[in-house]
Amino acid sequence: MGRIAAFLLIFNSIAFGQAPAGNEKFDQKKYEDAVNAYEKIPVAERDAGILNRLGISYHLLSRFKEAENAYRSSLSKDDKNGAALNNLAALYYSQAKFSDADRQIRRALARNPDNTFMRLNLHAARYAQDSQKAARNVVASLSKTNPLLIEKIDGDFLQVVMLMPAKDIEESSLHERRGDSFFARKMYEEAIGEYNKAIAIDHYNASTLNRLGLVYHQSQKFNDAERYYREALKQNPYFVEVLNNIGTIEYGRQHYDRAMDQYKKALSIHPESPTIILNMGACLFDMKRYDEAMKATQRALELDPRVLDRSSGFGTLIQTSRRNDPTVSYYFAKIYAARGEKDLAISYLNRALDEGFKEFDKIKTEPAFASLANQEGFIKIMDRITDLSTSAAPR
Repeated sequence: MGRIAAFLLIFNSIAFGQAPAGNEKFDQKKYEDAVNAYEKIPVAERDAGILNRLGISYHLLSRFKEAENAYRSSLSKDDKNGAALNNLAALYYSQAKFSDADRQIRRALARNPDNTFMRLNLHAARYAQDSQKAARNVVASLSKTNPLLIEKIDGDFLQVVMLMPAKDIEESSLHERRGDSFFARKMYEEAIGEYNKAIAIDHYNASTLNRLGLVYHQSQKFNDAERYYREALKQNPYFVEVLNNIGTIEYGRQHYDRAMDQYKKALSIHPESPTIILNMGACLFDMKRYDEAMKATQRALELDPRVLDRSSGFGTLIQTSRRNDPTVSYYFAKIYAARGEKDLAISYLNRALDEGFKEFDKIKTEPAFASLANQEGFIKIMDRITDLSTSAAPR
């Protein structure tokens, strides 16, 4: 009995040491040695991360069936494992199964919508699926130098090669960079010209399509902006920034129910985006659903206390501009008072009065404003209310 226990102890200690050994060989790109180490770990003790790395090792050794089994085993341990979801798509891509790669990477993006590798791999898979003749010509040219069609390995993620002809990639990228430069300098017409040249070559690039929409958006050309946002969404249906940006278009048109639909879709993908929650709050304020709007705004500030400091329209996510509304300013004063930001609360109360807020009793009796009672600014607000009440009284 003692011999059995001793054997099991020795076996377990050896097995326990195989994960670090396998990871070391994996990091050294010694994939055959990594496989040998990982395979010595008892099946029940292989976690999702180890199985994903085992899959990559098999993949890069062109042992495709074993790679697929390892990736799927990783997903059975953790069905939200973004790396394994992505790498299974890359495995199909390595075998020139472009339709399967496209379907798989879409499933991956549904669970990890912000992942850069997945977005790049979806771009590559969409192009390869729809341009199979050109893609297979590039595959043939890479048959000796990169038969697996893997661009790079970063940690536990594989990025595939874009199979567009090199001259087209270079030209499209050049126009995209020029567009970014003009956009950053607010030279919108020039940016529009460059982005249009880029998508004329590569209309599968959802990121460029979104930026073209943004430039039109900033140029107040809302129909054109929506057109390109929706084109971007066709390429990547989980592009949360685009869903938000379509929402801001609808908000600007005062189509509040439609805007809310877009914001809800965006939040179903990225539930803790402070900008999107703030935009939803702005929409709810304009719908006069003040209590809901206040809760949304408070949540956005909890997630990012500086979210209201950001200028609208920069980057890839449009933030709505709040309309002048004395009731909204009153609610913002409540929000900031509750957060202990007294100066901002007083500033918004003054703004509410400037905009014509007349419900003075609400200011006097609101519990959130009790902490402001001794503030000089708040005392002056009380004086303003007295003056306004006197001037409004019938003579």
